Amino acid sequence: MKRAKRKAQGKTVRGWREARTLLERWRKDLKTLTVELKQPRVIDLVPIDFVSGEPVERDGKPTKRLRGQLIYFTNADLTIRRPSGAILVIDRYEVSSISDGKMRFEPD
Repeated sequence: MKRAKRKAQGKTVRGWREARTLLERWRKDLKTLTVELKQPRVIDLVPIDFVSGEPVERDGKPTKRLRGQLIYFTNADLTIRRPSGAILVIDRYEVSSISDGKMRFEPD
């Protein structure tokens, strides 16, 4: 029973080097992914004060989990398109895990 249940959960990939092909597949297929962050973060549009050019204080509730499509990744960060259409750039060190429901990536 345990073996069948573990197999149904999907495969877990660890390490950025092994995940490169998985991330590339998700990017090409435009899969909707769930990204979990290590620290809670306020994720919303950032209004800018045009007089000083500084971002205005963010209002909103911090979240550790977000959904979106992977559109680009480098060795330093991931670029994700949110369902609202907003583009979000996340540094690699902030990512706790990424999953599409079948495969899961947890960096070391």
